[in-house]
Amino acid sequence: MSMALKNDFRAAMFARRDSQDRLKLLMNDMVIEEQLCQMRCSYCLTEDFNLLMNVPDARLRLTTDRRADWHQVLASYHASVDSPIMRLSGGEFFWLKGSTEFVAECSSMYEVVQVITNGVFLTPQRLEKLAELGNVQLCLSLDGHTLAMNDHRLPPKQHKLFDVIMRNLDNAAKMGIPIEIQSVLSDKNADGQADFARFLLDNYGEGVMLYFFPVRGDNKDSLAPPLGDHFAELLDRYDELETVLPPRPFVELIGAQLRTGERTLRCFATATMVQLFGQGDVSCCPYAWLSPMGNIQEQPTLIHEQFGKHQHYDMFMQPRPRFPYCKSCTGPIDVVNLYLMGEISETEIARCAPYAGPAALARLRELKAAFDPIFSQ
Repeated sequence: MSMALKNDFRAAMFARRDSQDRLKLLMNDMVIEEQLCQMRCSYCLTEDFNLLMNVPDARLRLTTDRRADWHQVLASYHASVDSPIMRLSGGEFFWLKGSTEFVAECSSMYEVVQVITNGVFLTPQRLEKLAELGNVQLCLSLDGHTLAMNDHRLPPKQHKLFDVIMRNLDNAAKMGIPIEIQSVLSDKNADGQADFARFLLDNYGEGVMLYFFPVRGDNKDSLAPPLGDHFAELLDRYDELETVLPPRPFVELIGAQLRTGERTLRCFATATMVQLFGQGDVSCCPYAWLSPMGNIQEQPTLIHEQFGKHQHYDMFMQPRPRFPYCKSCTGPIDVVNLYLMGEISETEIARCAPYAGPAALARLRELKAAFDPIFSQ
């Protein structure tokens, strides 16, 4: 099946190129200065590059406005790909000089710009500028509504940041900015997600949606909760909490993975986007950062040449997850996987803020039309 996906899906996607010969993907997932973050989350997948571990020239990178370089990379991407959604992340993207201005500049290029953030630098002034843009969303990393639930996110020296993050969440919600919350499920918070959802419902309602994924990578053995039915209460109370939860099949997927310790759902993230880095590198998967396929600045036709063809796609386009990292991976992209597989409806995925707009929904329909014939085989 992986060869069918590689060959047939690549052919289907190239047959659907737009009038400018661009591939029509769902999302531009752009990571900028992934090594620069002021926090020390114990489960961070880029922990080895954290600023607090003395990244070379970190101060220069933080204080230099690099927007011209980022736009140059974007121009190369846009020459090959059209996508209605942009997702920006770091590191901590809002720590970088020019970050708010870059979001504003990108907002005119996309239906939605979503920024992943730890929430520390969401000052009222920054939030006001983002809210004025009208199509900017936030994805806030937060493991629960109590300090104890964030024990792996905030070491003791950073406990004071919890109140800062919660205040910034409150301000962002009051300004009407759509917010996704990503909760990393660990032995500190897996059993408390129903209460977390209730807190979000009581305080924010439909402006916030709670996603979750188990600890990934090498840390899962030491930080993950013991295997068990941790989402039983959350699923029992789904109808009560639905306003702030993703579609039920997504919650069931995470619950099953917490019971078994292994993902079995196939993933098509690599078929709907590529991972673009701020220096121009392009990777196949937005979750498992393998060696780049190449650099779009040095090879302007890289994405057209390698999409669905590079050897990395052999690992990811499988009937079941085979790569060890994939077996422990889940994320918000799984609502897209479930939609493509017919497990959730267009109405359900439209509740998820990044996909609610007409351009995103139209692109999802196009992707599903490309997938369906391959699934029918």
